[in-house]
Amino acid sequence: MPVAFPRRFAVTRAVTRLSLLHHVWMVLPLVAAPAAMAQQATIVSDSPANNNPVGVGAPVRAIPDDAGQARLVMASPSASGPQTARLGDKTVSMAPGLRVFSTDMQLTPVNALVGQKLEVRYRLDVYGQLLTAWIMTEAEYKAWKAAH
Repeated sequence: MPVAFPRRFAVTRAVTRLSLLHHVWMVLPLVAAPAAMAQQATIVSDSPANNNPVGVGAPVRAIPDDAGQARLVMASPSASGPQTARLGDKTVSMAPGLRVFSTDMQLTPVNALVGQKLEVRYRLDVYGQLLTAWIMTEAEYKAWKAAH
């Protein structure tokens, strides 16, 4: 003879199943995230001439054509004024959202570059402040010099 459970047990079991399903649904992205983050999206060029003077198989750097080229020297930060940098022979202040990309397209901390002389491609914002800089490899620098 089957045992009849009171109605409250049936509701508890249904809530438990929904709760378990909810927890599985919430944990699933956490389990899948490391695998997705481990994949590296690298755009590969099929020829060195396609904006990739480094060579076939190297990551393509999407540097705008209107970006200027100069030697960048970051000045030491001071408490009395905005941080500045020298681009070639002119001094510019740094924009609040300055991004400096290394040769492998990683964001580089600005303070790590203080005092170094780097060949860069750069863009200024509407106020003439340094907004974005791409540190050039030796091959990129030679290719840019040959083209200009």
